[in-house]
Amino acid sequence: MTYNRKAIMTAAWEIVRKANVALYGFRVIMRRALKAAWSNAKHERAMNARQEKQKLASPEVTRIQNEIAILESKTHWEQPDYARIGVLRAALRAAQEHEAAAPDYASKRDLIASAGGRFCAVTFTKADGTERLQRHVKGDAATEAGKRAVETRKARHPHLMPVWDAQAHAPRSVNLATTSRIAVDGVVHEYRA
Repeated sequence: MTYNRKAIMTAAWEIVRKANVALYGFRVIMRRALKAAWSNAKHERAMNARQEKQKLASPEVTRIQNEIAILESKTHWEQPDYARIGVLRAALRAAQEHEAAAPDYASKRDLIASAGGRFCAVTFTKADGTERLQRHVKGDAATEAGKRAVETRKARHPHLMPVWDAQAHAPRSVNLATTSRIAVDGVVHEYRA
């Protein structure tokens, strides 16, 4: 990525026009103006990169970062603020480590969702160690509250996918972390656990 040099020079000339050139001299003013303009451009790029990174971060990481930013913008801190910033920074480190360690479940989730309301069979290992074959149909006819609940659950538990069990006629969850086999549209996809 390159900097927009025309915009930087324009900003520097704006600073020069407002300065008292007769008092300090043109070279000194121009040097300071260019330093300030470059500094502003670099700061703007860093802020844009930070915002892009925050867009990619999980909702939990973004929430903690926003709380830290609010606390850091206070002009006067009291004793509870110092304790709170320590707790928030520790929580942010833990959330970022969890996010970095979390595998990408999107491919399995997309594969199951590609059934488009048709039957799909998923084999996974339950929490107690037993293997389960889940045959299900997943529909999109959900209420707004149900859709929000699904998004919240997806953010908090990215390894679990809610499905409708056609045999039990009840909602169930598929553990994407332990999924070993997905059969969709007659095609079987095998995974190592």
